[in-house]
Order: sequence, then C-alpha cells, then structure tokens
Amino acid sequence: MTKTQRLIRLFGRQIAQGVFGSACALPSEAELCERFEASRNVMREVVKVLATKRLIDAQPHRGLFVMPHKQWNYLDVDVLAWVLEKGGDPELISSLIEVRSLIEPAISRWAAERATAVDLVDIEASFNTMAANRENIAVFHEADIQFHKAILLATHNVVIQQLSDAISALQRAIFDHTLLADPQHMELTVKEHGELFEAIRRKNPQAAEQ
Repeated sequence: MTKTQRLIRLFGRQIAQGVFGSACALPSEAELCERFEASRNVMREVVKVLATKRLIDAQPHRGLFVMPHKQWNYLDVDVLAWVLEKGGDPELISSLIEVRSLIEPAISRWAAERATAVDLVDIEASFNTMAANRENIAVFHEADIQFHKAILLATHNVVIQQLSDAISALQRAIFDHTLLADPQHMELTVKEHGELFEAIRRKNPQAAEQ
C-alpha cells in the first residue's frame, strides 16, 4: 500500500468517524501536510479521492469542508466500512435494509430468468458452504454474502454487475448488525436460501421474487 493509499484510508476514516464535524471547515492544505507528514502533491491526491467519495467539499478558493454526512456516498465500499467501524447508526442501518428490500426481489427475479448452468454452480456452491457451516458464524456469514453476489452476477445486467461490490458491502453491513447466530435463526436462513436457489434453478421468477 502506498503512502497516498494509507492517508486516504486514515483521513477518510477520521472524517467518517467524526474526528472532523459534519459540514465543518477542515485545516488548510499546509496544516494537513504537517498533520499527516505528507507532501502537497500527496495531500492533494488524498483530498481529490475523498472528494470523489463525497466526504470532502474541495471547491477552489473556499478551503476544504467536510460534506454534510447525508451527502456522503454510502454506496462507496470504503465510506460504508469506515462509518460502520465506529458502530451501527440505527438510521443508516434502517436505510440500508430499505434499499436491500427494494433491490433484492428484482435481482432474484432476473437471476431466475437468466441464470446459466455456470451461475447455478456458483450459487449452489455458496449455499452448500452455508448449509455445512451453521455453527461457524464467520464462514456462514461470508458464504451468505457470496451467495447473494452469485445471484447478482446471474442477472447478467452489466449495470447491476458493476454495482456488485457496493451491494455486497451493503449486505455485509446489514448482516454485521442484524444477523442472529442462534440455531433456530440459522436453520431458517438456510431454509429460505435453499428455497431461493431452487426457484432460480427451476427458472421460477415469481417464486424467486418472494
């Protein structure tokens, strides 16, 4: 990892976790260079990247400001991870769940209509890993994410596929804060995922969308 990449992560995490207040002015470029022991060129690249993530407002001749947190790019994998590292924001988690409930039925329907034999192999492999690891929450959790990612890729929608990392990060965030590890819940999760796989395998979009 380069120094620029390390500083993007460090400075971005500080902003996302409230070291600098939302909508507040940031230190000057010279002060940031001193703070992070970086050259002006490195610091400018860091600011440029964080501006694309909508964490920083970097308009010329105005100085640097933290963007209001409601304008941050929560579909950016880094931003979402940095925000949630500090703990679950109930409003953000609720928003993520709403987005998931909006997009997952459509993704499942499209996968049932378009999945190839290769797609089915990938979906089934992730499901089998889930089923075999009910007592290993970390493996189960990761297999669950890969299961949904395989379904997403099975839509063969190039725009949705380009969002796969962001959607996986969204799902990971939801799982991290809502997944219950008790045996009854794990069994129900495996059952529901098995039914979804069967609906996709049988090319039944109505059942997959449920």
